[in-house]
Amino acid sequence: MLVAAAGVGSNPVIAFAIVLLIVAVTLPIASRTARREGETRLFGIQMAGLAIHLVATILLIFVVDHVYHGITDYTKYLQQGATLASNFDHGHLSLAGTRLTSPFGPGGVSIAAGIVFAVIGVNKLAGFFVFSWFAFLGSIAFYRAFSITFPDAPKLRYARLVFFLPSLWFWTAGISKESVMYLSLGVAAMGASSVLAHRRGGYLILALGIALGVWVRPHELVLLVGALAGATLLRRRDRQALGGLRRVVGLAGQAGFLVVTVVATKALLKHSGVTTGSFSFSSLSGVSAKNVAIGSSVPYSANPLAYPRDLYAVLFDPLPFNAHGATQFLAAGENTIILVLILLSLRRLRMVIRVARARPYVGLCLLYCIAFAYLFAALSNLGLIDRERVLMLPFLLVILAIPISPKDGPARYPWELRRRERREYEQWDQEELEPGPASQDWSMRTSQSW
Repeated sequence: MLVAAAGVGSNPVIAFAIVLLIVAVTLPIASRTARREGETRLFGIQMAGLAIHLVATILLIFVVDHVYHGITDYTKYLQQGATLASNFDHGHLSLAGTRLTSPFGPGGVSIAAGIVFAVIGVNKLAGFFVFSWFAFLGSIAFYRAFSITFPDAPKLRYARLVFFLPSLWFWTAGISKESVMYLSLGVAAMGASSVLAHRRGGYLILALGIALGVWVRPHELVLLVGALAGATLLRRRDRQALGGLRRVVGLAGQAGFLVVTVVATKALLKHSGVTTGSFSFSSLSGVSAKNVAIGSSVPYSANPLAYPRDLYAVLFDPLPFNAHGATQFLAAGENTIILVLILLSLRRLRMVIRVARARPYVGLCLLYCIAFAYLFAALSNLGLIDRERVLMLPFLLVILAIPISPKDGPARYPWELRRRERREYEQWDQEELEPGPASQDWSMRTSQSW
């Protein structure tokens, strides 16, 4: 397999032409996103993010070839994708010659690589550029989900985090399950935020996102749809929320999405050769025991009482004081960045539950992160966890970028509005103002805030 993959060359002329095409297609997308937000700096952030994704493609190939000596999943995807592209070119829609036993799971990534190679030609570097671009589009989708949730608040903090956090552009910069699932979850998150904000077309976008990734890693989409249902239940009931029959229909629709996704997950995992069985603590422990043999193992227990340790393993392990080797020190550097971001976001973390009730997409992100940390700590391998958690980080960054209302600006959340109204009224009452221009000014400002 390694020899066959090594035969998949990189024509630099074709690769450079693909880069130019990617930039040409991205320019109007980034420009439209910036105009919609009314933020000129967002255009530069997006284009800089694209440049980093493309450069990371070359960096990833170098690291895999010279640090891991070519021992990685992408060698399999390259060989199988090249074979599939040849089959497609000759009009044969089959898996012949690929050694694929199933079109699902890893086989789905090979099929995606085959489709890309059939369009651009079999070219290793060009193919990596295309898949890295897919992940970049996923970052734009995650940003749009945040923007839909907070349409009237500054969003550059989240934009800088989601476009520039190292893991999000390094581990998705190539032909991999991560790049496909990052795009899938980004589109699904944008659909879910639209559903929770009562925007038209939300369910259609959600279904598209699920369709993009359900054939690769359906269990991660089950987490997302389950978190969507939970976020709906957390929603604060007020005049803005759905009521009566419409609320029941909305919950029924989300329950239907969840059931279909769970059934599809079990069916796809069965056809891909994975034994599903029923969920149990012992099944998670079995996954942990199987992966410990790979190296860099971390302790795991499926007991919920051990959850703080699981959270530490997914978010912070390793840190600089317990890292060993160059790759772990690089991972420790990003873990330190995440730790600092959390410490600088304590005010946001204190208000996350109340914000989740007012802006349910925040609740979705919170529930997704809680479940993800519990389930994926069972991988019990630092390398695997570091790679897999890129599919959780965009949701975590939402929590760390919750907009905070300025002291002298408009209130962003209902409880802040009530607090400011009470404070302004008490100040007016203490000054014993007679009904007149001053009191009318207070009433007018209150109405404008509402």
